[in-house]
Amino acid sequence: MSRRAFLFGLVVVGLLIVSLYRAKYGAKDTAAELMAVEAQIEEAREEKALLETELSHMSRREWIEEYARTELGMAPPKPEQMASEGDLDALVGEPNSLAVKAPAPTEDGEVPE
Repeated sequence: MSRRAFLFGLVVVGLLIVSLYRAKYGAKDTAAELMAVEAQIEEAREEKALLETELSHMSRREWIEEYARTELGMAPPKPEQMASEGDLDALVGEPNSLAVKAPAPTEDGEVPE
C-alpha cells in the first residue's frame, strides 16, 4: 500500500510541477498581452488628441471661409446676386405648370387624401 501511496504522491507532485510551469508561462504571456493592449490604448489616446486638435482648427470660421474660397471657389454673394421673392418669376421664369397642387378642403373643412 505504501508503494501505491508513494506513486500516487509522485504523480500528484508531477502534476503540480507541470501546472506551476504552465501558470508561470501563462502569466508571462498575459503580461505581454497586457503591455501590448496598453500600448494600443496609448496610441489611440495620442491619435484622439491629434484629431481633436485638427477638429478645433478646422472648425474655426476663418479656416472654413478660406477653404470655401480656395478649394470650392465660393465667395460671399454680391448685391446683384441677391433677389427678393417677388423678383424670382422674372429671374427664373414662371413656376412649372406640372407642379402638383394641394387638394382643396371639402365643405366640412377636411382635406381629402
